[in-house]
Amino acid sequence: MDAFLALFEESRETIHAVAWRLVGPDEAEDVVMETYLRAWKSIPGFNGRSSVKTWFCRIAHNCAVDWLRKRRHVVQPLDSEDEASGEGGRETGQFIDTRQKDASRIMEGSELQSTIDTALATVSDEHREVLLLRFSDGLSYAEIAAATGVSIGTVMSRLFNGRRKLIKSLAALGVKTAGGWL
Repeated sequence: MDAFLALFEESRETIHAVAWRLVGPDEAEDVVMETYLRAWKSIPGFNGRSSVKTWFCRIAHNCAVDWLRKRRHVVQPLDSEDEASGEGGRETGQFIDTRQKDASRIMEGSELQSTIDTALATVSDEHREVLLLRFSDGLSYAEIAAATGVSIGTVMSRLFNGRRKLIKSLAALGVKTAGGWL
């Protein structure tokens, strides 16, 4: 039990990030707890073909998707105006280093983060998920493939197309990217 808990705690931040991106900040902790319970019950099925972190991410992804399915049957969908304004929508994660000390740089960073969040909201869920797992959480292609249940080729395709769509959206918002890539 102690060994399992230590492994889970090592991956907890990434597990929480996966849950947060899929279900939002209000329900992320519930999904993390569900992930913990499912992982504990599934220990005998862990075959070691992937890292423990990847295994936890896959379970977290599945728990979050199940959570969304359950919620979809209970909650009415938001209208597009609420989604566009960000009310009730999911947060998309931090790309900006909030440890910056200069207040004006923090303000610029939060404005840029808001613009990135707006641009990310225009990208499909599949593209947003792989972009955030890669660039925000630092997962490898193989880890993303295992966590999302798709092939590495699909991950590569989604990253490529997701980047293109995100760059177009950022350009429409007046943000230039270095060399056309993130």
